Amino acid sequence: MGPETNNDSQSASLTPIIGVIGPPCSGKSTVARHLESLGGVWLNADEIAKSQLHEPEVIAELRSLFGDSIQTTDGSLSRQRLADLVFGDDEDSLARLRQLEGVLHPRTRTILQARIATARTEGKPFVILDVPLLLESGYRDTCDEVWCLQVDPERHLELLGSRGWDLAELERRSARQWSWERKRAASTRVLSNNGTPDDLRRLVESELAVLQHRDGG
Repeated sequence: MGPETNNDSQSASLTPIIGVIGPPCSGKSTVARHLESLGGVWLNADEIAKSQLHEPEVIAELRSLFGDSIQTTDGSLSRQRLADLVFGDDEDSLARLRQLEGVLHPRTRTILQARIATARTEGKPFVILDVPLLLESGYRDTCDEVWCLQVDPERHLELLGSRGWDLAELERRSARQWSWERKRAASTRVLSNNGTPDDLRRLVESELAVLQHRDGG
């Protein structure tokens, strides 16, 4: 390997990438936020993708795909109307979802790669990669580890209720995803979130210490 490849490998080893996954309301944002407070760089793909919905060229491309009804009177896009179009059980909804992903995913991936490169150049201790459908979207190979949140079913229903969701809404949004059993099997660590937020933060610190000890941090 040439010198440039060696440098890339060294920087990668010094900046491990932790992918964080979990069902809605499982504590994923709490984990990512706490890891960020411990020195990591939190890359939230959902927020990056949402920011792209304000870009004029993205708005124009989506209007050409889905029609003017997705645009509000002030010229912005209606995320609710987009969700109604793409989150359904029928094949037309799936086709529209693929079209939306075809517009947003390449742009989001480019931004994520640039920010990972910046974190490595700056010598950050680790990166938190927060990507919806991280495993299904092919980001597993980007991560050194994947941490999966798990919540007991009864507690999960309570947490979903606080967001205004019910089990039907969860199933609607999860219908085309891997099962959580499969996701847990593909993860490096499974973090149980059935206690208090402080319990979860302490667990995060413990798991991070194991990772950094392994990598010589």
